[in-house]
Amino acid sequence: MNIRTSFLFALFLSLSLVAASCAQTAPATRQPKVTLSRDVAFHKEHVEVHGTGFTPKSEVRSHLLKSNGTEFPVLPILVDDKGEFTHDIDSLLLQTGTHELWVIDSTGVSSNREKFEVAFGQRPLPK
Repeated sequence: MNIRTSFLFALFLSLSLVAASCAQTAPATRQPKVTLSRDVAFHKEHVEVHGTGFTPKSEVRSHLLKSNGTEFPVLPILVDDKGEFTHDIDSLLLQTGTHELWVIDSTGVSSNREKFEVAFGQRPLPK
C-alpha cells in the first residue's frame, strides 16, 4: 500500500468514525401530541385540546374534521416557550357525530389524531 492510499484509507476511517459518533449523539426527534379533555361532548359542553412536544414559540395549524367528512378552516395556534398550547372547542357549533382533530407543527410534522363524539341532549346525571 503506498502513502497516498494509506492516507486516503485513514481519512475515510476517521470520517466514518466521526459520522457514527454524531449519529449516536443526535437529539431525539420531537413528536407532537394532542390530548382531549373528553371523548363525548353533549350540547353546549366544551372539549379542551392540550398540545405538547411542538416547536416552542411557533405557530401550529389545527385541523378539525367534521362528522360529515369535510374540514373546518385550519386554525392557527401559538405555542408557548415549553412547546405546549391549550385550545377550547365549543360543541354548540358542531353537528352530532364523530369529529377528528390533529395539529401540524411549524416543521411540518403532524401530531397524533384524536376523535371525539358530539351527542345530542344533556349529559346524564351521575347515580
